[in-house]
Amino acid sequence: MNKAVFRGLAPLVVLAALLFRLPGLGLRPMHHDEANQAMKFGALLETGEYRYDPADHHGPSLYYLTWVLAKALGRPTTASLDEAMLRLLPALFGAGTVVLLLLFSGAMGRAAALAAGLLAALSPAFTYYSRFYIQETIFVFFIATFALALWKYRERPTGTRAAAAGLAAGLMFATKETSVIIFAAVGAAVLLTRGLNKERAVASPAERKPRPLRDLALGLGPAVLSAAVLFSSFFRHPRGILDAVLAFGNYLAKSGDPGFHAHPIGYYLGLLTYSRTGGLVWSESLILALACLGIIAAVRKRGEFPVAAALASLLAAAAFSLPAYKTPWNVLPFHLGFIILAGIGTEYLFRMLRKAPLKIVAGGLLGIGLLHLAWQSGQASFRYSADPRNPYVYAQTSSDYLKLVKRVDDVAAVLPDREKSLIKVVCGLYETWPLPWSLRRHTRVGYWQEAAAAGGFEDAALVIASEEQAARIRPLIADTFHEEFYGLRPDVLLTLFIRTDAWERFLDGRRR
Repeated sequence: MNKAVFRGLAPLVVLAALLFRLPGLGLRPMHHDEANQAMKFGALLETGEYRYDPADHHGPSLYYLTWVLAKALGRPTTASLDEAMLRLLPALFGAGTVVLLLLFSGAMGRAAALAAGLLAALSPAFTYYSRFYIQETIFVFFIATFALALWKYRERPTGTRAAAAGLAAGLMFATKETSVIIFAAVGAAVLLTRGLNKERAVASPAERKPRPLRDLALGLGPAVLSAAVLFSSFFRHPRGILDAVLAFGNYLAKSGDPGFHAHPIGYYLGLLTYSRTGGLVWSESLILALACLGIIAAVRKRGEFPVAAALASLLAAAAFSLPAYKTPWNVLPFHLGFIILAGIGTEYLFRMLRKAPLKIVAGGLLGIGLLHLAWQSGQASFRYSADPRNPYVYAQTSSDYLKLVKRVDDVAAVLPDREKSLIKVVCGLYETWPLPWSLRRHTRVGYWQEAAAAGGFEDAALVIASEEQAARIRPLIADTFHEEFYGLRPDVLLTLFIRTDAWERFLDGRRR
């Protein structure tokens, strides 16, 4: 593929990525993980304070990057935030990953880079989680940056390129602790590749001998500094640096006791290969099949980048798959490698097919496969974005929950105190989220896990309770509250109690 064609098609690939990532970012209800992240960011936005929590949160890069975006868009408070604004950040980073894949053209060829970028733009997994306010999409962007900087350094070892790779590594670690898996996989892949290709030298237009000690220092410096700055909240809370290391104990404990997140070793591969639920079929087998061709190309041609990409991807996939603890978005870091291999495999396929009719048939089949990926991305991101039949939906907040939030807002709107009306939430931790996010504009909301601890309910205009706690509240309120039921997640129900006078005011307002 010549440079002019590549430059003409590359913007269309990026446009495709944006078309699947930017529209309708506020359509899906907030997942409880998203809501938790949003409220933690809200505290940083309003107070300027952030403390790394090694127990239940990942790295701080998400919050500081969102801070920049919120300031740029003029959103100074938590109440001024919304789902679309928060999800805009990962959506842009998701499209940014596609751009980075196009920049790999020097490592794997223009056609392969273009194919990899297009597959990433249309991949249902990449598209769906690019619309999630969680760390994974940003993490994948920094992985791609790290890999690109490493390759550039391998082509021409300079201090600047070593520092760029180090900075990307530091931001990876400051985004997700699972970065150590990627570091181990990439490090092992590089060593193995060099062992397999001892007799091969990287072609370089300008030979420059590496200076290992200097370059190692130039790489480690930005890596350590960037991670330390973010984990310590710009050195205001130095304890965060130690907690970033101690956090690995928590993740090892989760691996040993995965609970709800326990899945078999083939969970990720099955997620990508084939899923059929409720009559809906999902598959990214096209990418996996092309990735297999990419591995064959790496074995046969023994190019340094394809071999390293194959080894790193397979090692990372194994490392993520072996522990019982699994969540579907953790497929993204090694799926990035599969997509790179699929780009290499696509170019290899058309090089193998020397006759024009065979190339036309292969092109037609590939086109159908790409349309199928695009259709799945549209279905997953829009029509079935909160539907359990979508395999990428995981403990997702139900669309019915939005009716609960609207009812609370509508009732509060007719009360004398409006958003200052007292709301009591009595739920376990699992049932509480995403309520703190949804009720963020109400200024008098209290949260309890047990009805007995709430101190009575006659002063509350509205009470939201889990099934277990609702059964304990009913005898305490007699017939003084109107009662409604809403789905929070599959098989999780919330009860909304509306005090009788508030309910009557609401009905009067609707009659007028």
